[in-house]
Amino acid sequence: MTKPHGLEADKNEKSNDKKVAENVANLIREKIMDGLLSPGQRLIESELMKEFGIGRSTIRETYLKLEAKGLVELRHQRGAIVKKMTKRDMAELFAIRQQLEGMAAALAAENIDKGQNRQWLMQAREIWSQDYVLSNELRHMEENVPFHEGIIGMAGNHLLAKMLQPLQIPGYRMQYLRLMTRDYCEKSSDDHIKIADAILAGDSETAEKLMQDHVKSAADLAQRIPGLE
Repeated sequence: MTKPHGLEADKNEKSNDKKVAENVANLIREKIMDGLLSPGQRLIESELMKEFGIGRSTIRETYLKLEAKGLVELRHQRGAIVKKMTKRDMAELFAIRQQLEGMAAALAAENIDKGQNRQWLMQAREIWSQDYVLSNELRHMEENVPFHEGIIGMAGNHLLAKMLQPLQIPGYRMQYLRLMTRDYCEKSSDDHIKIADAILAGDSETAEKLMQDHVKSAADLAQRIPGLE
């Protein structure tokens, strides 16, 4: 028995709305990462509807997706607010990331010979000896994200990856970038090489410890972000 045309059309419409909402959420995420939307800033529903040519139901679906990514907070009668953090929030976030990313590095070491893991990591490792990631803070940050995401992917644990997704600080990306120095980039690059070497050697214990120490260094720098209460 075929489904009534009306129900099928409604299902397709909802599916399309979800795809549009995901696309809009990604565009708003880019605005947050580029500093065009600041922590604590309220998203104006009517302006977003006009900018992206979408309806109220789609913008609310977008808000839910942004909330799930840890980018906004939903407040009663105020809508969506770009997530603002305190020093305590930042410390707690990085403490969790420290443990989870350490676990991801350990699992990546166990999975090093699965699929294309070894080949990818060997190529990724070479990036961190290049001058452009040592002398250019923005390029360093741009390469840093796929390196960490790649190791999380190598862990092969979907729940772990899902737990880590909202534990980012995109709203403070530009402030964090301004604190980075060449010395910091050199130390961070050296960390990445050592982490990669431990994973390539299948040494899960060392990989976990090195990643935890590396994330702790990032946490220490994040505490210096201006405006944290």
